[in-house]
Amino acid sequence: MAADPRRFPGLLFFHASLILVCLFVAAGTVARRSAAAATTVGLPSRTQAATRSDVAPTLGPLSGPPSPPISLDALLVARGYQPPDRSDVYAVRVVDGPGGRTYQQFQAGGGALATDFWPASSIKVLAALGALDFARSLGFTGAATVTIDGDLGSYTLRAIYEAAIRDSSNLDYDRLVRIAGVDRLNNQFLTARNGFPVTSITRSYAETDLSVSPAMVLQEGAKRTSVPTRKTLLAPECDAGNCSNLFEMTESIRRIVLNDELPPEQRLDLDPTDLKDLAQALLDADGFFGPAVASVFGDGARIYNKPGDVADADCLDVALIETAAGRRYLLAATVPHASGGCDALGELATHVLRLLA
Repeated sequence: MAADPRRFPGLLFFHASLILVCLFVAAGTVARRSAAAATTVGLPSRTQAATRSDVAPTLGPLSGPPSPPISLDALLVARGYQPPDRSDVYAVRVVDGPGGRTYQQFQAGGGALATDFWPASSIKVLAALGALDFARSLGFTGAATVTIDGDLGSYTLRAIYEAAIRDSSNLDYDRLVRIAGVDRLNNQFLTARNGFPVTSITRSYAETDLSVSPAMVLQEGAKRTSVPTRKTLLAPECDAGNCSNLFEMTESIRRIVLNDELPPEQRLDLDPTDLKDLAQALLDADGFFGPAVASVFGDGARIYNKPGDVADADCLDVALIETAAGRRYLLAATVPHASGGCDALGELATHVLRLLA
């Protein structure tokens, strides 16, 4: 396969005792998720095509870091800070220069590809993208009104994903998964073809039965489409029901916020208004990195983030940070509550950002 056009060299300029390390890997093999095709009976032809899970894959963004991120573990310890047990960090310094853009990658603990944590509400961004992708396949945008059988009232898709991301509404997250359809979400959208081979979403956050997507109607202007009931036929891809890693969750935010700056093959095929509205919802979400960002960079930073927190599991946040000076960073981190939870997450973010800054 062709190499991903992004460059992710690891460049670290911290202090005189550290030797400059340059890592650049220009080619990578994208691993495809293999899954049996699901047969959907009784759908109109266009709707049936949109709900298939056996569409031939095409080359898309890499689904993992194309070069190994530089470890920050020893540097953090050398500065007198011991990261919490079983914590994971993936951090990227986005640098634009005469030679183009580079993404300088770093990690700590389990790093970018760790999956031993509960993705909690941070995974809602990927559910929103999957629902929008399904609507787009039928010719609709987030402005479409969605009426789901058995649901109370009708809502625009935009209102649903805004509430799921900005307010972290569990009911609206479940609506997004039902709109996307579990089989289509996991076997057509959340795939290596789109850069998300690890992420899998089958678990409800509001005690909704996600094994069935009820019949629904999408309407936008004069256009109206009825979508019949869709039943989940494929087994969950992970035992927990919802799985992801820090790289893929960070990618979902990078590709939303930086969409207009990305090469065409890395852009999400969504309505530009929806991408801008998704970015605004991320900006309006109240995350856990705010104090760390203010401590390191001062006031005025913009934080596009989606936090997640479950008291008996993990506290995490995933963000694109843009400082008042125009510097940009991607940061994703998770800390188990048994190791300090959200308070420890904030301290971890502070130390990592100090190194990157």
